[in-house]
Formats: sequence, C-alpha cells, structure tokens
Amino acid sequence: MKKWVSAIAKRNFLQWFLQEHRLKSTDGRRLLEFILNKPHILEHISFTEKLKPNEKTIIISSMNSDQIGFAFHYNQYKTTDISRALSELSSNPSGKVNLILHFYGKMLNHRYLQLIETSVSDNIKQYERYERQSKETDTVITQAMLAKEKEHIKKQIDDALDQRDEQLFKKLVARLHELDKQG
Repeated sequence: MKKWVSAIAKRNFLQWFLQEHRLKSTDGRRLLEFILNKPHILEHISFTEKLKPNEKTIIISSMNSDQIGFAFHYNQYKTTDISRALSELSSNPSGKVNLILHFYGKMLNHRYLQLIETSVSDNIKQYERYERQSKETDTVITQAMLAKEKEHIKKQIDDALDQRDEQLFKKLVARLHELDKQG
C-alpha cells in the first residue's frame, strides 16, 4: 500500500527546496523546474530514500550533501546527462518516477518526511526490529539485575561468615542457589 501525496504538497515542497537550497548541479535545478511546470509529470513523482532497480529514479543533491549532484537511473543504467532525463520524462509523462533528494537535515524536516513513500514491508521490518531490540534490552537488563543481586548476596554471605551466623549463612546460600538456577 503506497501513501498518496497530493501534487500541491509535492509542488510546495519542491518550490521550498529550490528556494532554500543551493544545488550542486544546475542540471538538477533545471530538471526540478521542468517537473514543477508539468503538473501531469509531478503527479507521478514519488519521493523515496532507496534506489529501486528497474524503476526510473532521479537523484538530486544540495551543496551540503556529500552525494552526487545529479544522476538519472533507468533500466539499470545511470547517467548524469539531463537531456536523457528530460527525454524520458517528456516521452512518458504518465510513468512513475522516483525522486531522491539529498540535503542537510532532511530526516528532521517534517515536510519532507510526509512526502516519503514507505512500503508496508519496510514498516513491518522496522516494527520487528524494534520488538527484537526491545526483547534483547529486557534480557540484558534482567541479567544485569540478577548479577547485581548475586553480588549483593555474596557480600552478605561474607558478612555472615565473619559474624559466624550459620542460620543466615544457610539462608543466603540457598537464595544464591535459586538465583544461579534462574540465570
């Protein structure tokens, strides 16, 4: 299930992006302006974070990014020639095109995050990863608490031996054996 994003939201974000960021490539700016002027192409643009094989993908970076300034991927080919990208967009305006933007602070920009297309499988993987990490964290915390309690009981056993309290000693040793069985 894909998230639907209106062409107006895409247009507003791209206009903001062009106003606020200096791009590494003037070709990238020209291509974004071309897309903004063609609403029928803008409707088929999907913002994504991953390069998808066998799909048309445009990559554009701002000066603050360490990524390539402009690249166009199509049918497992990569080019930095804007004419190829413009030709593909003009000849097939109803075809889906992915857009990857690289700029400083993009993962903190709520406008950008609302445009990103995430697949259901990515959401499921993220949830499973969270659950696994949560269980691992609980296990580590439990083991740490158990080790701390064992350490405390061993100190009490030493004190019981120093005080020659046999009854307390036997009680603490029994408790230590119980904890050893748990951990």
